[in-house]
Amino acid sequence: MSTLPGGTQVPVRAAADVAAPPLYRQAPLTVALVAANVLVFLAEAASSGFVGLAAMPSAVLHAFGGNEVAATLYEHRYETLLTSCFVHASIVHLTFNMVALVLIGPPVERAAGAARMAPLYLLAGIAGSSGSTFFGWLSGAQRLSVGASGAICGLAGAAVVIGWRLDGRKSPLMRAMAGWLVAIFVLGAVVSFRFLFGGPNGGFDNAAHAAGALAGASIAAGWRRGVAYTKGASGWVVVLCACVCLGAGIRVARITLTDPLASLGVDGRLAYAARAIDDGRCHDARVAIVSLKRLAPGAPEVRLIERNYRDRCGL
Repeated sequence: MSTLPGGTQVPVRAAADVAAPPLYRQAPLTVALVAANVLVFLAEAASSGFVGLAAMPSAVLHAFGGNEVAATLYEHRYETLLTSCFVHASIVHLTFNMVALVLIGPPVERAAGAARMAPLYLLAGIAGSSGSTFFGWLSGAQRLSVGASGAICGLAGAAVVIGWRLDGRKSPLMRAMAGWLVAIFVLGAVVSFRFLFGGPNGGFDNAAHAAGALAGASIAAGWRRGVAYTKGASGWVVVLCACVCLGAGIRVARITLTDPLASLGVDGRLAYAARAIDDGRCHDARVAIVSLKRLAPGAPEVRLIERNYRDRCGL
């Protein structure tokens, strides 16, 4: 109890009664996105027999909608620009991204609302995947891109704009998010440099990070202040975004289940064609070779496997 002037006593609420609401009430969309990413990773892990927790096999990443440059461009697998944002290459990859999403998502969701954040997240993710695809096309390398980091960098880019518009250049939110983005780009450059000169191809995808951040900042800059969605309209926007993700996922599942080559990159298809030739399965070999000529038409390995096919199958 607390005594007011005049002797009147009023009850004082306990600290627990005024504590901040749980995260699922503060930022339900952020929680839903984390749950979606975790569920997809669990499905990946189950598909790999739980041997891919440290490093998911590339076939699994392809099967679940990873963004391979050649397949995206030359087999028109544009749905993977979105689905790849929910696919992760390891438990460490997933954990890093989900911690970042829990830290960055709630401030954006509280400031902008779920109806703005949901399309922002998807569009920034698609922009990040597109940036990665463009960079891979320029370099001419086989490139498989997965992970939510492009979309998360889009949230960070949006948070920079939100902080600037609310509090100017001294905004704590703007400074924190700008610092986080700089740290991601620097870490990405260091890790990629290490992989380039000290190990297999891999590392952080800074092309996706940059494209996602720029997309997020651009979208947030176009938001009109003082305009709010009704609760009903907000719900419909989020449902529509969920339907877009579901549709992309269904397309990936249909192609994976009906096309044995869909879960294979160039190297995998070369191996598949070689096995088919050795086993006398000339039709399967021909299908694989046709797909290889789409993905890597000038590769000497493709010309070699086609020559072997003609020698063995007489076609």
